[in-house]
Amino acid sequence: MNQSNQILLYREFTAYLDKKMVIFWTCVAIYGIGSAFTATYATGMIKVIQLIQAFAILGIIYAVATTVQFSVKNYFLRITLFIYIMYSIFILFHGYDYTYEFTKRLFFSSFIKYFFPLILLIPKNLKFYSRIFDIIVIYSIMFILLNAVYADLVFTHYDQNVQQKFTFEGFFKHLGVPVSFLLFTYIYHSKNRNILAFIVLLMIIGISTFKARRAIMVLSTSHLLIFMVIFYFKSNYKLVMSGVLALFIGVLAVYGPKFYQENKYTYFGELNERGMEDTRTGVEVAMARDFGPVDWVIGRGINGKYWCPNIDMNDSSGYRTMIETDYLNIILKGGVIYLGLIFLMAIPAAFKAFFFSKNLLSKVAAIWIVLWILSLYPLNVFNTDLNHMLLWISIGIGYSKDLRNMSDEDIKAGFSG
Repeated sequence: MNQSNQILLYREFTAYLDKKMVIFWTCVAIYGIGSAFTATYATGMIKVIQLIQAFAILGIIYAVATTVQFSVKNYFLRITLFIYIMYSIFILFHGYDYTYEFTKRLFFSSFIKYFFPLILLIPKNLKFYSRIFDIIVIYSIMFILLNAVYADLVFTHYDQNVQQKFTFEGFFKHLGVPVSFLLFTYIYHSKNRNILAFIVLLMIIGISTFKARRAIMVLSTSHLLIFMVIFYFKSNYKLVMSGVLALFIGVLAVYGPKFYQENKYTYFGELNERGMEDTRTGVEVAMARDFGPVDWVIGRGINGKYWCPNIDMNDSSGYRTMIETDYLNIILKGGVIYLGLIFLMAIPAAFKAFFFSKNLLSKVAAIWIVLWILSLYPLNVFNTDLNHMLLWISIGIGYSKDLRNMSDEDIKAGFSG
């Protein structure tokens, strides 16, 4: 085959791949926005939302099924990924509840996330990664709009509105978290995109502080600090940045505690009231008490439960199917084996992406992997959302020597092209 034919075939393949990826990312965006709407408990819309999400899920499955190539260059990743997929299938059948309600709930919320690693098998070019940032921009705009439209639910404290108390958490989980991925990679994006991402991150910090959502507040503040560090090293104004950062820390240290104490019944009221309240130990102890050695090793399957009465409202069985500490949530379903398989693929990828790369995108991928792993304790991050999907995309970046060796200028040119 001569060179001109090879070029023609390559162009045809990339055009075909791009069409499939347009379907894939469009469906991801639709599904994520639909999931954020469900956090409002708008029961009149739920059937319409689920119908739209059903088409989105089928679109994701179609796009992945028609583009995956069962070829992985890295031998370790190839073996580990195969075991992971097989074990995910085992989890789905282990403890499956053959009822309509369970199957429906599984279809709309759970089963896809167990196969997110298939993203590693999709051929990728720079356009694939650039579309991720397009989706994050859409999510950012929707995050602002939904928080404005449903402000009455977002800013209501829990003791005043129990039914819809997790509205803000839903917006954050499905739309807000990925904004930091865009902000960390700010050198590749326009000024307007970076400003939008920065506004969303400040909104998250502000609302989570008001509502005393300590895990979200700590994570989002950490994201802001990481961005400031990245900006410092990439900026030409290091002296100015150092001064601004020192001034910020000084003002916070001197006036922060005083402002916090004096305003304990206003903006910081809920945070001051909750303080260092421990809301995790009780459910963790309950799960540990109910688990045997085999449960710890292989988990209890897709519908795994543990005995923990008097925790959830309107609970009649005493059993819970989830736990707020997410590494235990993974163990609940798939045991230490499943958690270990994730770490086996993620940690080497983070190491390669950070220490053996020549561009910011790879280093941010490493940071995202580490942040996701650290978030397993305070947050639920093993979800069907873009944040979890970004973990596997970042792992793919870590194992891609070609991408790691690209310069920032090449990536900028690829994104703009």
